[in-house]
Amino acid sequence: MKRESKNLVNCPVCTARLSIKEFYCEECHTSIRGSFPISELSRLSKDQLYFVKVFLLSQGNIKEVEKKLSISYPTVKNKLAEIIDIISESHSTNKDNEMYNILEEIENGLLDVDEAIIKINKRRNLR
Repeated sequence: MKRESKNLVNCPVCTARLSIKEFYCEECHTSIRGSFPISELSRLSKDQLYFVKVFLLSQGNIKEVEKKLSISYPTVKNKLAEIIDIISESHSTNKDNEMYNILEEIENGLLDVDEAIIKINKRRNLR
């Protein structure tokens, strides 16, 4: 079975997140350098991106997606779940950073443990 290649978003050597530093125009040979963010959607394979395109053009109508892609309802739901898992992974780092910030505030004496617990519970209730 041929595995679908994904866009390059992590370093193949150390697996750290890559960033875009340059865009280049093949037509006029203009280079634009800077630091550009990588889209969360770049983590999706070509097949997954095509599915997202069909899903959006169908305005989220699962019956329409079934017809256009000739797949069953459970397959549509599984593909959606797979894509949601991939996209939501990038949000987990934000949660980790929030927790780290609370621990850092405790360590720096800006929060006591009771205040930290209250802050954590408030964040949980917002989700």
